[in-house]
Amino acid sequence: MINRRRLLAIAVVGAGLSVLGFGAIPVARAQPPIPVAAAPTSVGAEVMVLHATQTPGAGSIDPQIGNLPQLTKPPFSAYNTYKLLDRKALVLEKLKPTAYTMVNKRVLQVTLQDITADNRYKVAAAINQPSGTGDAFLKLLEVTASPNETFFVAGQTYEGGILVIGITIKP
Repeated sequence: MINRRRLLAIAVVGAGLSVLGFGAIPVARAQPPIPVAAAPTSVGAEVMVLHATQTPGAGSIDPQIGNLPQLTKPPFSAYNTYKLLDRKALVLEKLKPTAYTMVNKRVLQVTLQDITADNRYKVAAAINQPSGTGDAFLKLLEVTASPNETFFVAGQTYEGGILVIGITIKP
């Protein structure tokens, strides 16, 4: 007759051998959470300052500007010559104004307001007097732009024409 302790020991050892003989038993373990990508808080932007004038003849668009068909359509078609005066890459941080001093010494401030669920960019732009004195030329313009789509701020008189500022968000 096998006593109870010996029977319990044989059963435990037997169970261990059967586990080894048939492979491991899967054990459920908590998996670490999959990280969710945080919404970006900054984005690149390109600012182009163009000088638009009305000249006799067909006019021209500076090849350095690139392909911007908007310049050949109203209201921009009121000017037939466009020259690139400056181009600057900026980094826009969410809710932090980024300043850029233009050729006429006025200060353009561009602010990334938000990024929408469909990956469009809410951007605010304002143009101030030099050193922030006096009234703003452009108090505030808010635009929702798609990536790599140029939007324009225009109308400041400059050397016989106007300045046209093109802003392109470059994610």
